[in-house]
Amino acid sequence: MKRSWIWTATLVLLALSLAVNFFLSGYAVHGLRQGAAARVLISEIANSYPPEVRKEFRSVLRDNRARTFQALRELRSARANLATAQKALPFDEAAVKEAMTAVRSATTNLQATMQDYLLIALKNVNAKPVAGG
Repeated sequence: MKRSWIWTATLVLLALSLAVNFFLSGYAVHGLRQGAAARVLISEIANSYPPEVRKEFRSVLRDNRARTFQALRELRSARANLATAQKALPFDEAAVKEAMTAVRSATTNLQATMQDYLLIALKNVNAKPVAGG
């Protein structure tokens, strides 16, 4: 039983971390680009990518705001349903497992969305001619 609560807590914290990171990313791209928060956020998201990829990623993210926000809404909704299921009395293990599956699915969808954007950014950067050549 203790192991299942640890697993649940880990999943909830992971989902919360992802949601906060991507929410802050969208917020930073939208309005805080010049601030310290944006610099920290960009370094967290794509620290291992060169500046031109990070710039293109922000552009792709901006162009696909609606899809990103939809994925975030789905994750928030799934997390809210999980919280509700966990608090239900009497405790319904099947409902909690179903809610956990929905959170996992929404998290995977959000991650896949961000990876799609990164792939687009990488393709766009690699398709541009090399400067000075």
